[in-house]
Amino acid sequence: MPRQWTPLPIGKAVRRRQGDDLTIVSVGVGAHRALEAAQTLELEGILAGVLDLRTVSPLDRAAVREAVAKTGRMWVVDEDYETFGLSGELSAVVLEAGISREYARVCTQTTIPYARHLENQTLPNLERICAGARRLMQ
Repeated sequence: MPRQWTPLPIGKAVRRRQGDDLTIVSVGVGAHRALEAAQTLELEGILAGVLDLRTVSPLDRAAVREAVAKTGRMWVVDEDYETFGLSGELSAVVLEAGISREYARVCTQTTIPYARHLENQTLPNLERICAGARRLMQ
């Protein structure tokens, strides 16, 4: 039987995981890596919620504000570069709403190399995501 596809609503984020300690916000493959990291962190007693933006334009600002207000900590996983990227915009959304929070991000470190093993080290990966979440929890 063929799979039935339903269209995703544009501009509507979805909470993929509930958590009270911090909110991991991401989009695309970063959301999948964030879920994997949240499972790893749970084994250490850190309950991380995961907000999958699904789209960035339009951006579901209300979902970001609501999720971060709940935990007081926002950990952005973004495959873009740190400078002028989505992670900075997400910080602005929360700050402009007057939400008191702790904030950190993991982004692509440098220009992406051609070698696959170097690419995996450069992009946000499980180890970098978990390490940053631990620092944010201190």
